Amino acid sequence: MFQFEVGAGAGQLAAMQVLVTGAFGRLGQEVLRRLVGEGHAAVAFDLPTKANRRLAKRFEKDVRIVWGDIRSREDVDAVVNGCGAIIHNAGILAPLTEQKPDLAHAVNVVGTENLIAAMSAQRQPPRLVYASTSSVCGPRVPGGPPLTANDPALGTDHYTSHKIECERIIRESSLPWVIFRIGVSVSAQAKDFSPDIFRLLFEIDPRTRLEYVHPRDVSLAQMRATLAPDALGKILMIGGGESCRMTFKDFYAAIFGASGVGELPAAAYGKRPYYCDWIDTTESQAILQFQEHTFDDFIREFRHESRWTRPIVRLFSPLIRRYLLRYSDAWQSHKH
Repeated sequence: MFQFEVGAGAGQLAAMQVLVTGAFGRLGQEVLRRLVGEGHAAVAFDLPTKANRRLAKRFEKDVRIVWGDIRSREDVDAVVNGCGAIIHNAGILAPLTEQKPDLAHAVNVVGTENLIAAMSAQRQPPRLVYASTSSVCGPRVPGGPPLTANDPALGTDHYTSHKIECERIIRESSLPWVIFRIGVSVSAQAKDFSPDIFRLLFEIDPRTRLEYVHPRDVSLAQMRATLAPDALGKILMIGGGESCRMTFKDFYAAIFGASGVGELPAAAYGKRPYYCDWIDTTESQAILQFQEHTFDDFIREFRHESRWTRPIVRLFSPLIRRYLLRYSDAWQSHKH
């Protein structure tokens, strides 16, 4: 029997083989580092893209790497055997889920079905730790209590509908499982600043509340959830705690300030209710003891990552702000 203790020595888990799907995404890499640091036999499963192969070189000495496609039952069957736990992070996120819904369903839902079938066929099925999202609780208006696991799920787009469907099939399976509904978790190394991302951000009512959670804290929670007895069979809300609570207005000001872009006009932002809010993490923190970073920690890391580009960005910030505002429907309407 594997042992897990919260408090002194928390996280010192008995070594076992843990599979990480979506292993070379930002969160997946954090999980691999955690597992290796704790002496586990980590297995990384992801697509053999050029970018993933480059990232894999950082881990190949310490991690067993298996290339495959979550949509392929054959690939999934081959990698599941012998694992004591599986951390399922593979998936397509918004806004790509809305642009390519068929592909997203195949990866997000069919991929999860493949994983559950392969796990269920094992003589001793491993525990599944699934990365869902707090966004399944639906769009929020300012005010009200923080989100809890008891809030009803409401699919408002392909992304949240896929997550809800995956939660359902996991709960209805015979597997030992833990489901995480994760808040806003952005890495300081994030590079996806595509026009589609900015269009989405500019639509959101800046009064909307959000709760940030550092990817390293999420990875710690996932690792501990592979064995924590009190986590089994629960939906756990994963956020950073009170030090990570803010509005989107606060979030934008911190990010654009740290990058050197500077503040954008209030008229750039829309009034769309968005599926983010503060999160009640009382239960998850009591079980997993994972909250180790604040939002200020993230901003310090972000400033460090942008230390070489920030002087240049500041120099050209008026032009950059003008460029970004092209993707704001609210700003274009305001001008006319």
